[in-house]
Amino acid sequence: MILALLWVMTTAHAQNAQTAGADRAPPIGTERLADGSLKVGNIVIRRAERELAFPARFILQAGALEALLVHPHGRLHEALLCTEVKALHVQAMLYLLGTENGPRQDGPAGKRGDLVDIDIEWTDAAGAARRDPIEAWIIDNRTEKPMTRMGWVFVGSRIKDGSFLADGEGNIAITYAIGESVLSTPDSQGEDDTIHSVNHRQPQPPSNTTVTVVLKPRSKDDAKP
Repeated sequence: MILALLWVMTTAHAQNAQTAGADRAPPIGTERLADGSLKVGNIVIRRAERELAFPARFILQAGALEALLVHPHGRLHEALLCTEVKALHVQAMLYLLGTENGPRQDGPAGKRGDLVDIDIEWTDAAGAARRDPIEAWIIDNRTEKPMTRMGWVFVGSRIKDGSFLADGEGNIAITYAIGESVLSTPDSQGEDDTIHSVNHRQPQPPSNTTVTVVLKPRSKDDAKP
């Protein structure tokens, strides 16, 4: 995987997705797809769209919500989705797309990290392909309405004693801004664990059905939540 990431880094900023790296085969662990996208492990880099896509499944249908996307050893009892994809790999791929991490909010620690929109691609009960913002599945308990599209801050995780802490805690994206994660909420009240719950009125596929999580960094000119 590390070799594959290094190879992607040498081609990610090339202007022509059809010819970038065409004179050499990608290393083991990397696949070039027919549309010019790159697949590294279970993560697809959709280069033309400048977004990442990877598999996950819904795990929570109702109740309090503190995390959006966790690993199987993460907080499954309060998370919307679960994935096997490593947080380290997601963070590396976001860097490759030119996304910069930073604090959850502007302040003495520095400028806020870039915003990333999260969408879910899935098939509904009628067999129609859909792509919906992840906020559609989240209720803001302060308004008792579905959360407004806001984007998620690329805070990035720390490394300590050789361990990537977000992978240790099992977090990729969280709504309750406590703990290590790659993405977190920009909400000024994000350290309150009572403000979000699952929108049980929004349809979900069965929990054993694979959906696709799409991470799309916002452009620098469209960075406001």
